[in-house]
Amino acid sequence: MAKAEETGSYKGSGKLRPEEMIYQEMLDAILDRRLEPGMKLVEEDLAKTFGVSRARIRATFLQLAHDKLINLVPNRGAFVAEPTIDEAIEVFSARRMIEDGVARKVAVSMTDARAAQIKSHLDREHDAHHRGDHRAAIILSGEFHLLLARLTGNLVIEEFLERLILRTSLIIAMYESPQPVDCSHTEHDDLLKALTSGDPDIAAAEMSRHLDAIRDRLQLQRPKPGKTDFASIFGRTPKSAAS
Repeated sequence: MAKAEETGSYKGSGKLRPEEMIYQEMLDAILDRRLEPGMKLVEEDLAKTFGVSRARIRATFLQLAHDKLINLVPNRGAFVAEPTIDEAIEVFSARRMIEDGVARKVAVSMTDARAAQIKSHLDREHDAHHRGDHRAAIILSGEFHLLLARLTGNLVIEEFLERLILRTSLIIAMYESPQPVDCSHTEHDDLLKALTSGDPDIAAAEMSRHLDAIRDRLQLQRPKPGKTDFASIFGRTPKSAAS
């Protein structure tokens, strides 16, 4: 999952392999809603858009499919994932079960240094909201929860939650109300207060309220997308696919 502080650094970065750069740009486009749910991803068109071989696009598709961001349908091609209402509910249900334990663990092991670390992250969230950077706000919101998982010291929980957070970011980006009430970051403030109380029951209850509030802000019906102009979406001039 992309780190929030790396946001905007993907294009032209010599540190990333082509597949990684394309993955990050496509993730950005999904979170920005330029790639809409259900949109067909044409391998040849994307190869021309990015000026790479179709093999590199296929490799990118495999990673996106692994992260549940796109669906690969035999004999039909690749499509941006279109989570159903049931899938969205299941994702949030899974997160509630996992993050109940995360909140309890962090609350009982809270220190001044950890509270300051969380507060520093919240400052970046507030800045993204004030700047109107919706994509950065979504990424930072996910990173907030991942930070809490990291503070438990349990790598398995952190890795599993990372996948769920990525799927949640997709669901939020695609199905949030067109005019959302951006209160998630203020809910994170409330959650920090609960965590610093040292009471695991209070922390777990606040976490559940927060996740339920995110779920309840979703709008889960969208019109089917039409023909896609990938060059326009990614601001590029089509080129012949590289060999």
